[in-house]
Amino acid sequence: MIKRIASQPIYPFLFVLFVILALLVTNIDEIDPALAARPAAVSLLCAAGLLLLFRAVFKDRHYAGYLAFLILFMFFTYGHLYNGVAAKLPKENAEVYPYALLGVQGALLAGLGFRPVWRRLGGPRLAPILNLAAAFLVVVQSGIGLAALIERTPPLGWKSGVKPVVAVTGPVTELDCSRSPDIYWIILDGYGRADMLKEIYDVDTSGFLESLKEMGFYVAEASHANYIQTVYAVPSALNFQYLPPKPANVNGYAHFPELIAQNRLTELLRQCGYQTVSFETGFIFTNYPDADVYLQYGADHNEFEELLLSNTPLELVQESLPAEPRPRSYEAHRARVNFAFDQLAGLPAMDGPQFVYAHIVSPHPPFVFDSHGSPIRPRRGYSISDGSDYLGTWAEYKAGYAGQVQYVNRRVEEAVRAILARSAEPPVIIIQGDHGPGGHLEWDSPERTCLRERTSILLAYYLPEGGSRLLYPEISPVNSFRVVLDAYFGVDMALLPDETYFTSHKPGGAFINITEQRDSNENCD
Repeated sequence: MIKRIASQPIYPFLFVLFVILALLVTNIDEIDPALAARPAAVSLLCAAGLLLLFRAVFKDRHYAGYLAFLILFMFFTYGHLYNGVAAKLPKENAEVYPYALLGVQGALLAGLGFRPVWRRLGGPRLAPILNLAAAFLVVVQSGIGLAALIERTPPLGWKSGVKPVVAVTGPVTELDCSRSPDIYWIILDGYGRADMLKEIYDVDTSGFLESLKEMGFYVAEASHANYIQTVYAVPSALNFQYLPPKPANVNGYAHFPELIAQNRLTELLRQCGYQTVSFETGFIFTNYPDADVYLQYGADHNEFEELLLSNTPLELVQESLPAEPRPRSYEAHRARVNFAFDQLAGLPAMDGPQFVYAHIVSPHPPFVFDSHGSPIRPRRGYSISDGSDYLGTWAEYKAGYAGQVQYVNRRVEEAVRAILARSAEPPVIIIQGDHGPGGHLEWDSPERTCLRERTSILLAYYLPEGGSRLLYPEISPVNSFRVVLDAYFGVDMALLPDETYFTSHKPGGAFINITEQRDSNENCD
């Protein structure tokens, strides 16, 4: 019985399971394992459909299994091969590389799928060998995944569904709601401070900053990020306090989004009748779907499915079709950024006081705009990876970032002018980078990172009617809403020291106070 099963062509199904498990294990700290169930089921059904189709055509289950495996193998490995090969090729004519690789894969598929070639390779005798190899891969990945899940199992007493609540430092009293201005918090992901951008990226943002100042903004010209990672920076600012390291046995995909969902600021603002508006960002750690108004470009998709498909040729096919782009694609990323800027201009028309959380993943990679806003497409599969995870070269990073930041400047200025012109009462507006760019960032080593690049950030405040009295050049985001609550709602909150921490998603999860070292120019060349 076992021998008979082992001789059947089940390796296409085992290979699909391996692909799902490998992707899940790689992203175990950022993806809910339950999200893999649907794509696993669909992929297995596709494998079964291919096998049945080829069996009906060729009347041979072994040859049908072999063809199904070849197609699945080339489909799921396309992105990985492309990322590995394209980075080593010249930049000239880079736009043809994806299609060239697809052509090479097609030729290999035709050659290896030729029936005499299959027979020469072993024919039906291939099934037990490939079954054994695929089963081994599945068992290994299952073991790795199980070990990772056990390591991250919540401790006794922590119940699923119980969200972590961040306690506010210092006394908090009832808000004075006699003034309830609209509050806009615009996060430009990865936007660095002007002096640093000029020195390292050769990009001059002084014109943009002068425009902000002419509109009444205070620009904190010596500001630093509190954390070098978005996942800490955003909830820290929303809860106006420093956060402890993520517990080692708690998954990041549950921990950090819940710190945003349970944030102290919106809890307090509800006393004054505020509704919260947020934008879908395409990144689970910056989304705030629990907002009263959740503005979203396109459909809501399973993040694991999009991560899985981002390494396949579907993006190339999609570019040729008159259809909505997949959420995890450069086209969709470009559309999300423009959608957020477009929507910001119309928000003053909404009734009642509102807190707008607009996290825009730009000028952070991927670099999909040139300085004029024209679309550009990176030479590799979709990725928002930064720092040492970035898939391109430093030259590509520098050029891409410099162009994109100039386009972002124009869109921000347009949006802010529209908000100010259309607001019935002067609003509060905070524009900031959550951290700086990552062209010289080594995720596993602050000693090999250009700390000044990553920690120096844009931070500008529009606080009308005397609200800027507590501002100072070195202020950091952890104190932003402490100032706002003091100036407009009568909440007397002491300002915290402006510190900076090096954190990392790499194994071991670095969490280091680098306040004294953050202006270092080491590793910045």
